[in-house]
Amino acid sequence: MSKEELNPPPSYASLLQFDADPVIEDETMLPSLDTVVRPLYCYMYLSLIERAWTLMDTLSEEQQRFYLARAEQRYEKYVQRYTRGMPTPPLDVAFVWHTHCLSPLRYMEDLMKRNDVTRHMYNAYFPLDKIFSERHGASKETLKEWEKVFPDEPYTIDITALTDGSYTTSCYRCDGNITIPWAEYVPMRFGNMTTMFPHECKDSKQICLMDLARFKLERDLTGNGPAGPPVSGTQLKPNGTLKTKGNKLIPQIKPLQRVDNIQELDYAYERAIEEKLKKLGKSYEYDANELLYAIRTCYQSNPSSFSLDLIHAVFRQRKFYDSVKSIQWEMPENFSRAVRRYHDFLLMMKLDPQLVAVPTIEIDCAWHTHMLFSASYTQFGFKYLERAINHDDTIPETKLSEHAKATNNAWQKFPLRYRVRLPQKREDGMMVGVLVPIWSIFKGDYYAGKIVFKEQKAMELTKELNDQQTKVVEKESAAIKISVHSMNAPHAHSNLREKQEVSARKETAAHV
Repeated sequence: MSKEELNPPPSYASLLQFDADPVIEDETMLPSLDTVVRPLYCYMYLSLIERAWTLMDTLSEEQQRFYLARAEQRYEKYVQRYTRGMPTPPLDVAFVWHTHCLSPLRYMEDLMKRNDVTRHMYNAYFPLDKIFSERHGASKETLKEWEKVFPDEPYTIDITALTDGSYTTSCYRCDGNITIPWAEYVPMRFGNMTTMFPHECKDSKQICLMDLARFKLERDLTGNGPAGPPVSGTQLKPNGTLKTKGNKLIPQIKPLQRVDNIQELDYAYERAIEEKLKKLGKSYEYDANELLYAIRTCYQSNPSSFSLDLIHAVFRQRKFYDSVKSIQWEMPENFSRAVRRYHDFLLMMKLDPQLVAVPTIEIDCAWHTHMLFSASYTQFGFKYLERAINHDDTIPETKLSEHAKATNNAWQKFPLRYRVRLPQKREDGMMVGVLVPIWSIFKGDYYAGKIVFKEQKAMELTKELNDQQTKVVEKESAAIKISVHSMNAPHAHSNLREKQEVSARKETAAHV
């Protein structure tokens, strides 16, 4: 693949709903939240995922696996070499990067715990505007800068040569180089993770990807960080702020030198943790549950350098994209409603912090857009909701339906109302006025935009808008169909077995 990815043939391009430049006559008419959540950026976000999935749909299942495996490594290189003024990322890198952002707490941990360079990347904006402006081809400046930073990587992946070359990484235990031909690595990464390959780091002179995941855990259990050993999944408080004191059980747990069944790494550590708890007592239970949950979700079967299995996370996003494509989006109507309803959704979360709220597709679009601006997203949450709102796309369908019903009930109990201020008559006889929520906590960080209406219909229009804002989500309405993610309430870790069961469901969902 070369120009085909960025400049598709007519039959391919005709499928793209978000490829044209959006027409915005007066941006003061449109709402915005936290500066970055606005209709234009929501449109650009949908353009990104549409191009990525449209490309994926041209590939066979095997090609998709190779493409995403290579994209994951290219994104890892992008993170490792990140500097100010980085070139606009190619589609595959941007696609994986955006997926990482959609797990905001994992993304924060992964970048904040590495080094000053990746911390800067966390605080930098996701370049939505540049990605959109170069959707039909990278600029000469971008290609030139890319070659400087990545002389070993072409800007775009060649679909006709997906099996050429090798996957390379460093061993987490000995720092030695690991090289595996892509034709061998990809089948391992997608299921055959116990297949051995040569590496002189164990007595057997061979290891598998499961071993590599175990070595990553060993490294982090014995490493040093600002708040103790940097074990992923234990670096944040329940509200999403970075800990100043680490998990107090971790120094008590020595890396296991032998695991009889490498596929049950978590159960091996569970037994070791339970033995320690017998001696240490109940005051260590929370830390024990946190550590075991972290092992299960951040290390088990995950040989990548990230706490999130990004390949499987990408596949989980497919359902959201299919839901997006089921709607005929209009600019700016759908996107303006998305921003306003997202505001109302966050306000509902403020009123009921324990609610596991399920968004509509439109709300989810605005929510995803907000998460791409990671530092702004978390700071906004701390400022107004007293926590960083997590994003969970692994909740089982049965539980999701229950949470959706609870969310509908919350919408009914949440009588948010808007009113129109400063109405003025236009030359065409229509009225235009500023839409203002009667109650909001977001102060100057939320602007609801303006609406146009007939003078004699102002009150009726306002009532209609308010009814729409609080209407129960109906299954038959494609525009407000229940989405596939939820906003998590903060929670404490419960018993070890419950966390194992939750994690098992997550692992199952990840491998579907």
